Amino acid sequence: MHGSAFSRSILLPSAFAFWALVGCDTVFAASKASPPSLVQAFNAAEASLRRIPGDDIESDFRPVWTAVADLDGDGRAEVIYLYTSTYTGGSFAQSNVIAVMTALAADDPRGKENPKSLSPVEAEDFAAIRASGYGDDAGEQIPGAVHSIRIEGDRIIVAFKVVAGASTCDVVGYKHVCPPDGDYVWTLRWTPGKLTRAE
Repeated sequence: MHGSAFSRSILLPSAFAFWALVGCDTVFAASKASPPSLVQAFNAAEASLRRIPGDDIESDFRPVWTAVADLDGDGRAEVIYLYTSTYTGGSFAQSNVIAVMTALAADDPRGKENPKSLSPVEAEDFAAIRASGYGDDAGEQIPGAVHSIRIEGDRIIVAFKVVAGASTCDVVGYKHVCPPDGDYVWTLRWTPGKLTRAE
């Protein structure tokens, strides 16, 4: 599972490879700033996901895969992660999102709570984000069960399987409507604030 931050493939069994995340604490060579380890990247993703409000339909948002790579070659590492949730069924798709995080700048609004908020939980959540040094920048919903993710240079390549009616698909007329059944490979490219599919 160890390898270059710029070309890595991690296979995910059907239940996802959570175990593959927590056992790795590889620190990659620094250029402008030391990149986070995989454990630090996982903690950054967890801190960010604490800010998603849960409800009786979808809750317990959690990362199930993380990676660290310099996607745009500027010498600063990005954190890439896949997250999911506990989902009881509803009129929207279950979260199954590839997300990219970037390093927080000084006084970055992504790490600042509302100064008028009296919530100690909100203060704790934003403190965790600031401590991680990273904030969410862009994401893309994947409408199927992810089998593998790899990073090649500036590309995030996601292989997944679509099955009709999957909870990760969009909802139309109170039914989950998916792309045609089958195996898919999407290539995503990140630019600040956006993840786009490369055809």
